[in-house]
Amino acid sequence: MTQMRLNGSCRKANNSGLIGWAILASQALALATFGSEVRDVYDQASGQVQLTNGRLELRVETRDGLNPNRLRDTLSGTAYADFDYVWPGSRRPTLSGPPEISKNAHGATFVRFQARLDSLGIIQVFSTRPEIPDAISETLTITNIGTNRLATVDFRVGFAKVLREGAAWTRDAEYIHFCEIPYRRGTDGVVGDFPLKQVVEQKSQYMDWLETIASPTWGSEGWVWTKGEVSLLIAKYAPDNMEWSLLSPVVGNKTVLCFGGAGLWKKGSPEKAASLAPGESFTFGGTLLRALAGDWKAGYYAFRGFMENNGCGLRPGFNPPVHWNELYDNDYFRAVGEALNKTPREQLPDFLRRGNVELLGRLYSLEAMKDEAAKAKTLGCEALYLDPGWETGPSHHVWDASRLGAVESFVVQMQKEYGLKTSLWIGLAGAPPTFADPLVLPREAWRMDKDGGRPWVLCVPSPAFRETKKKLLTDLARKGIAFMMFDSTTYNGPCYDPAHGHSIPSTREEHVNAVSDILSAVKRACPTMLIELHDPVTGPSSAHYTPTYYLYTRENSFDSLWGHEFMWNSMDDLLSGRARSLYYYNLAYSIPLYLHVGLKTDNTNALVFWWYASTCRHLGVGGKPQSPAVWDAQKAAMRAYLPLKRFYTQGMFYGLDETVHAHTLPQARSSVLDVFNFTEQPQIRTLTFTLSEIGLPGGFAIVEGGDVEQQGGKVSIRVSVSALGHTLVKLRVRPENAALHLLQGGQRAGG
Repeated sequence: MTQMRLNGSCRKANNSGLIGWAILASQALALATFGSEVRDVYDQASGQVQLTNGRLELRVETRDGLNPNRLRDTLSGTAYADFDYVWPGSRRPTLSGPPEISKNAHGATFVRFQARLDSLGIIQVFSTRPEIPDAISETLTITNIGTNRLATVDFRVGFAKVLREGAAWTRDAEYIHFCEIPYRRGTDGVVGDFPLKQVVEQKSQYMDWLETIASPTWGSEGWVWTKGEVSLLIAKYAPDNMEWSLLSPVVGNKTVLCFGGAGLWKKGSPEKAASLAPGESFTFGGTLLRALAGDWKAGYYAFRGFMENNGCGLRPGFNPPVHWNELYDNDYFRAVGEALNKTPREQLPDFLRRGNVELLGRLYSLEAMKDEAAKAKTLGCEALYLDPGWETGPSHHVWDASRLGAVESFVVQMQKEYGLKTSLWIGLAGAPPTFADPLVLPREAWRMDKDGGRPWVLCVPSPAFRETKKKLLTDLARKGIAFMMFDSTTYNGPCYDPAHGHSIPSTREEHVNAVSDILSAVKRACPTMLIELHDPVTGPSSAHYTPTYYLYTRENSFDSLWGHEFMWNSMDDLLSGRARSLYYYNLAYSIPLYLHVGLKTDNTNALVFWWYASTCRHLGVGGKPQSPAVWDAQKAAMRAYLPLKRFYTQGMFYGLDETVHAHTLPQARSSVLDVFNFTEQPQIRTLTFTLSEIGLPGGFAIVEGGDVEQQGGKVSIRVSVSALGHTLVKLRVRPENAALHLLQGGQRAGG
């Protein structure tokens, strides 16, 4: 069959979001109108559509084809889109008829356009929703209406913002900045807050496993455009396919920034949109465009609310056990890693049967685990987490009863003698530096290369792999395991085995769905067991490849995500700025992160302990420090943390800046504040904020841990923080007599 190609005209991209309801609505819009508010959207004489929600206004021209060419904040006057909408080949689609306008029972307004561009059918829907003020959503469906397969891998459409006319940059190109969501500070420690012109002048980068890839497209889950006092949130939500919000420069007589809309990124995702058979359609995830008062942080909070409205928030009652990880004081993982790196591939079977068994017997015994459990109990942890070594071999998923006793007995012993639950590391498919022994799986589970060879790599979507893993893991889970970490989930390349039932070659999306299928089966078998999922494309890398929310709303899905690789030198990751990326993540998402950190690098202020306790809703630690003073500080920190654990695991996270975090339980009218000092000198700090800034209602603030002053609705807390230290502040709001105190002109009280 002849394959036609649809060439896009954009070169760079970013990621933003929308809601699933608009996608469904685009397929089932009523043609009737309801009242003058809807009829007034479309002016038949001019062919112009104007859709307004609060301060955000959209204009669509239809006389010379489909052209959504203006998007502006009517309150500030800021024009975000100010030029012709970007379509492939710079040609406007021909409309099939006038826009179809409807309003549903909940007050949402939908404007649906149907058009065609050569062999491509297009349905574009814009909508407003009363409960999301100052916002307009966009969805796109494309259909191959021709007779030949249509290559749409270069498809990219979106609104246009003029950045340069000829050689002259516009004022907005420098004045308006953008930052990505959820990592304004990246996991490399670099703060990303750039003028819009940088999208034209530089390439972006993303990680695919161990490879850094430069891209002319800028992509993310969301973006904030800001002038400081006003901002635009651009958020993408695509629960069914991997997709991002894109920023793309289009260079011509006018250089414009293409944003919103839809397109492919990261090696051609969403993969199902890259090629369409005759009659085949694809609906992209929606984009939410929302005008806001405030700077980038207002955009982050609005993004978090948007994601929570889509079900991507904290699940009720989340209460994970604090882990003690045996790995930090156990030499097995290091020793086996070194041995695997030195072992030629043809000698691996012999090493796994002999050398690995010897290492396990010497380093990973029941007595060794009991020693680790004793440390966990002394510190105050709630579970013992077993990293690589509990199995009969790498990723066998068979408990080694010859060394550790029966798994049921181990679980009972840990609980009875040490008060600890039992948690397990799961190396699903193996990727360096971890390894999965393929010899324990049927050969039908191995990946086939395009020449028919079988490398020592497993095909996760294969039925043999999935069914074997489901049985092994559900059997384990039913024996009392409290938590499983799904690690080594890396996509190790395409498989060409036609017997597996996947595409030829297999795709990343199929790999991700297979990981989700296995995880869900385990969760169905043991609904109360918690599961952490490493990125299902790049795990165990520190890079998060898939959108954060991806898979989370599926039935029986994961409970937490990996907090990157800040586990090996946790203090250096913090002081370098790399781990401060977790602060921004928590402003954008309530989906929990899990991380275990090394306490050996901590100090007498327990700085490492408190930072990761504040930024990871599920906390794990390990490695007893040599200094008794540091160990005592960590035990004291744990005694302070555990009574407040509900704030850290279930509270809403707010940030005054990178060094001041608030964990708020609004129903309890209370908050816990963590104040950090990353300098070598002690600090006296005054924190000034309104109670609403940290999610609390008005009233009389009572503070423990600092001196407080309150004037009207503003609270000031004076705290001292030691060098490279942390101060804990507790705040509760008393509603009774609050008005009397405020009328008296304020308060002053010691902590």
